[in-house]
Amino acid sequence: MSESEKKSRATPSKNAVPAKGTKRAIAAQDQAKKAKPAPARTGKKTSPRWWAPTMVALMLIGLVIVVLAYIFGGTLPVPTWGNGNLFLGIGTMLVGFLMTLGWH
Repeated sequence: MSESEKKSRATPSKNAVPAKGTKRAIAAQDQAKKAKPAPARTGKKTSPRWWAPTMVALMLIGLVIVVLAYIFGGTLPVPTWGNGNLFLGIGTMLVGFLMTLGWH
């Protein structure tokens, strides 16, 4: 074994993991304890104030349209649409329900 090989084995490099209990290992553990993770985003995601009332209103308006279409045989709220009023009511309710996905 040459002398350079003996020296490289005797003194570990700075990138090597230090042995447990050594000053360098203890210092590395202390430094790891002191390191803090990046702060989480504190800004809460909130919906605009009009979001929830609009969502509920669309669901209720859709329900009223469907009930009117059933009671009056498709002549209300739009007389020429017939049973298309059901699509209008269900579509309005669907938009209201889809708005719940974006509500925070």
